Amino acid sequence: MLPFSDISGQNEIPLDSTSHYIGKYVKVCARVAGTFVTNSASKVTLLNLGEDYPNSKFTVVFFEKDLPNFTFVPSEYYKNKSICVNGTINEYKGKPQINARFPDQIEVKE
Repeated sequence: MLPFSDISGQNEIPLDSTSHYIGKYVKVCARVAGTFVTNSASKVTLLNLGEDYPNSKFTVVFFEKDLPNFTFVPSEYYKNKSICVNGTINEYKGKPQINARFPDQIEVKE
């Protein structure tokens, strides 16, 4: 397992600045404004942060192969919660995102 357990020690970056950190390991915190699970053969779960799709500022992505690492359904569990996610930012179709592979990458802020 990757060492994601120390979320508190990571430098948080502003949600509006995530596109400037492509390829960097960071912490992003915001409210989950919407969730979506694709209907494709290989399911992809998306958490839209800041605003819901198509205006989301940042997306947390869960690929089907990683879902067995979670003891809950991410699209239901994180919906409407404020979270912090740690990971390396990548880009998909011009939008910044982090792929969540393990639950300890995400901290719920209540």
